[in-house]
Amino acid sequence: MKVGMRKAVGFMMALALLTGAVTGCSGGAGQSGSKGGTRYISIATSSSGGAFSIIGTAMSDIINKNMPGTSANIEITGGSSENLLLAEKGDVELAMAASDVLALALEGKGSFEGKKIAKDSIKGVMGGHLTTLQVYTIKAGDIKSFQDLKGKKIAVGPAGSVAGDAMKAVMDSYGFEINKDWTPEYLAHGDGAEALTDGNVDAVCIMSTLPASPVATAAASKEIRLLDIDKEQYEKILKDCPYYLPASIKANVYNGQDTPVERSIGSASIMVASSKISEDDIYQIVKAIFENNDTLVAAYPQCTEWSVENVTRGLNGLIDMHPGTIKYLKEIGVMK
Repeated sequence: MKVGMRKAVGFMMALALLTGAVTGCSGGAGQSGSKGGTRYISIATSSSGGAFSIIGTAMSDIINKNMPGTSANIEITGGSSENLLLAEKGDVELAMAASDVLALALEGKGSFEGKKIAKDSIKGVMGGHLTTLQVYTIKAGDIKSFQDLKGKKIAVGPAGSVAGDAMKAVMDSYGFEINKDWTPEYLAHGDGAEALTDGNVDAVCIMSTLPASPVATAAASKEIRLLDIDKEQYEKILKDCPYYLPASIKANVYNGQDTPVERSIGSASIMVASSKISEDDIYQIVKAIFENNDTLVAAYPQCTEWSVENVTRGLNGLIDMHPGTIKYLKEIGVMK
């Protein structure tokens, strides 16, 4: 879908109309401060109701209240992969993504095969909360481990989702080839949960904070089992894919899930900017967001992790931080 046809939902419009949408008006990052005296900032997020869209909406509200003459809005998108491509092209000023997807994009791997992103086309703005891969199935079924997923249908989220790339990495570690040894079903996470309880897929995966509402919904219908990665495969994933972070899931997060998951993988949520956006714009944005973190937390509790302490989380070693972020960190004494 072209950017001009994508719905961009502003925070104030979202509050007033709930389901209303407004046409994106960024006009490209190069015009972020030049149209009719108004600076336009677009934030590429996710599907409506997703974590990124919720957080991005709160961020746009903060920007609008703290940057006079600025109109910030969110872009409803397919998620991390699409967002990075939009930022690379300069079609949006800011983009939310997952650190593992950024690493794949820079390497031209996974869903970015043949679409490698140029490292100098985007800059790091800030790091945020951690997400965890959750692979679940019906507890009363025959699937007890990842080994049992060979030959099965697995809902992996929409095409290009972070969960799909993570699931492929796990299945590759077991030697299970996609579309040969297992079949991905590209369903929205809520639809995947419903497909599982209806018996149309054998398992579902999601990369999300805990607890994830689609998983909770499935568990409320039928007791579920969360799968634990075997130690050998777990160590292989962390070695071969260093952009994934160790993760675990406590018992009883979901109905019927009485066993903890000791070994899963996670990634950091991040925000990047088009390299075209100015140092001053990013400085003002970063300052406003960090100094109004309570607004983010009110919208999404895990935003306590969108803090100065985590500013380079998921970005360090992958891309350079934006000069605007560096300017703010120096100002507050975090960086020399």
